Amino acid sequence: MFLELLAIATVVIAAFLAFGWGGRDEQLAAIGFLAATLATRLIQANYTHIEMSVLAVDFGLLLGLLALALTSDRFWPMYAAAFQLLALLVHVGSLTEQGNYAWAYAVALIFWSYAVIAALLAGTWLEGRSRRLAGL
Repeated sequence: MFLELLAIATVVIAAFLAFGWGGRDEQLAAIGFLAATLATRLIQANYTHIEMSVLAVDFGLLLGLLALALTSDRFWPMYAAAFQLLALLVHVGSLTEQGNYAWAYAVALIFWSYAVIAALLAGTWLEGRSRRLAGL
């Protein structure tokens, strides 16, 4: 329960920072992260097998991040999309598993989700810094 609250708090804080100091790209990504987090929390996943509904949420977020990366003039959306693709590959890899690796499956998904959030935070920091330097 504590780790779930920590994950939700991390996403909410990243979104708050993106809306406070980020630009349009950071805000769009934050909306996507919040929507994906909410959708994932509504799913009753136990991670004992591949979670198709979580896979669908992760795929939707990947499509959004890819669209952002292709239209943005910033570099961080490419990293976020790449990290999200790695999270999607965790789902694909779990299709081939023969044993019970629920813990590894869940931890790998969590790991890459934090990497995606870190990319957003880096982008927000850089955008805020460039605005401060420009005097905006």
